[in-house]
Amino acid sequence: MIRVHVDHLTPGMVLARPIPVPSHPGRYLLQRGQEIPLNLVPRLKRWGIYEVWIQYPQLEFLEQLFDPELEEQQRELYHRVRCNFQRSMESTGAALDWQGFEEAVTSLNEALQRNKFSAMLQKLQAYDSYLMAHSTNVCYLSMLLGKQLEGYLIQQREWKDPREAKNLRHLGLGLLLHDLGKVRLDPKVLNKPGKLTPEEMEYVRQHPVLGYEMVRGHVPPATAVVVLHHHQRWDGRGYPRRQDPASGEWLPPLKERQIPVFARIATVVDVFDAATTHRCYSAAKPPIRVLHEMRTWCQGMFDPVIEQAFYRIIPPFPIGKVVQLSNGMEAVVVDFNPEEPYRPKVQILRTEQGHRVANPSLNEMDLAIYQDLFIQRVDDQDVTPYYPEAFWHSTPRPEYVSA
Repeated sequence: MIRVHVDHLTPGMVLARPIPVPSHPGRYLLQRGQEIPLNLVPRLKRWGIYEVWIQYPQLEFLEQLFDPELEEQQRELYHRVRCNFQRSMESTGAALDWQGFEEAVTSLNEALQRNKFSAMLQKLQAYDSYLMAHSTNVCYLSMLLGKQLEGYLIQQREWKDPREAKNLRHLGLGLLLHDLGKVRLDPKVLNKPGKLTPEEMEYVRQHPVLGYEMVRGHVPPATAVVVLHHHQRWDGRGYPRRQDPASGEWLPPLKERQIPVFARIATVVDVFDAATTHRCYSAAKPPIRVLHEMRTWCQGMFDPVIEQAFYRIIPPFPIGKVVQLSNGMEAVVVDFNPEEPYRPKVQILRTEQGHRVANPSLNEMDLAIYQDLFIQRVDDQDVTPYYPEAFWHSTPRPEYVSA
């Protein structure tokens, strides 16, 4: 099976994985084995579904990389978020199911701990609300990253018992609720298609404080500070501003290790998921481009230790993605190489001349070995400008890529 953007669907393509109904975790819009009607594409886009898994001969083994239990926990978590956030939007006095949130995060964490695959495969695909799906995705992603940082968490929270210091449930709950304050904002401003005015931007920047006021006393302190400080940057930029409650004077911003480590993790995963997800005012960007922008445009924003750990778990080229190599071959990404993330394993689908390969498994290439080759195009986009500069130290650089 392969990932296909819905704009690239053609008649006769058959689903390899089902498409769930966003508002009902146990129901599906289409089941695996069904041909996808092209007139369904606009509806899929309205639900935020921009990629689907399509059957492809000899690539059925990719199905083994998915954990059904993990998917079920993600959908259940989204359903809880959706019901609670919606209730809070409708009534400011509505009680939230704090225990339900904690139970759902605990179940997701337990499924994640049992999952042996580290490459991010299972970002929530179907949803009817960006705010709620984003909250679910960053919860999952933060705990995936936290697994790689257990030693660092113990070091950074040295006043805690080691088992408590690396408690990923408190981290995941913080990310699940990090944008809760947005339910108190005017949806017309929050979902404005165009650029926000300075006044509107300042209005939206109230959401961490609003969210903190909503969660304080209901969740562990380590969770509440994630809600308050998830927009605080490593170099001191960000918000909210701090004010002395007695004098009213503005205080210097938190920076570097003054920022709680869970909030530092939140900053990284929040930026990545937002940029790789389609929103009302911006299209989703491919992971390789977002990773490039995080390395370049976002310099100084992230804890360097957390940032480097993040790059080791996030594939620039998602498994199952069809790509074009620099020699003109069409291939599908079948494995992630954490040591050399930009050199995954691929299986060839078409030759340089465009002839379909009968058995891709007999034409597998580890790009960590074939260092004269690289992935050049994804979804018809040239991605060579987004490679790290160090990549070109061992690979012939295309003439049109600036040094």
